[in-house]
This record gives sequence, structure tokens and C-alpha cells, in this order.
Amino acid sequence: MKIKKTKIGVISYIEPEIPIANEGVQELKKIIEDCYKENEFKIVINFHSVPYIDSEGLELLLDILGEVRKKGGSIKISDPNPICNDILTATRFDTIFELYSSADRAGRSFL
Repeated sequence: MKIKKTKIGVISYIEPEIPIANEGVQELKKIIEDCYKENEFKIVINFHSVPYIDSEGLELLLDILGEVRKKGGSIKISDPNPICNDILTATRFDTIFELYSSADRAGRSFL
């Protein structure tokens, strides 16, 4: 599997190991839809192994954030590599999403 998902308590941790572009967007969308079905709305997406994200991936992140906020949840982004960090900063996504240096810190922020 190119995207790992684990759950610790009420928090779902998603760790893509592929670009969030093309088929990566579809895979991430499927994982997130599974979270919705399981009433999981506190989500950490670990960007450590994501080589890059394109505009379709950014749009998906916005859609996901809107949906989880309707249910009282949130999405946190952890450990973006330098390329993803530059993309998130250039697109001002760092003002929309909470970014953390580690998945552990992102998860703790829900508590």
C-alpha cells in the first residue's frame, strides 16, 4: 500500500509515500472517505515521505478540511519535507492548515 493509515485513540494518522498528484490524489481521497465512514474526523497527514503535491492535491486538502470541520474535526499536516513545505508556504496553505514538525506533535495538538 502506498498510503498507510493507523489509528491511535480518536486520531487517524495517514502517511502517504507517493506524490499527492494524479493517482496519489485518488488514493488519498479513498483513504479519507474510509475515515468518514468510520466517523474519524481528527486526522494527521504526515508529509515526510511525500515527494511533492500538485494543485489537484492541494484542492483535495481544502475539500477534506471543509468536510471534517463540518463534523467538528480537523486536519493537521506533519513533517513536510522541504519541497512540500515550500509548496505549502508559497500557496499560503500554511495559513489554512496547522503544520507540525512531527506526527506526534500534530496528534497531541488534538488533546
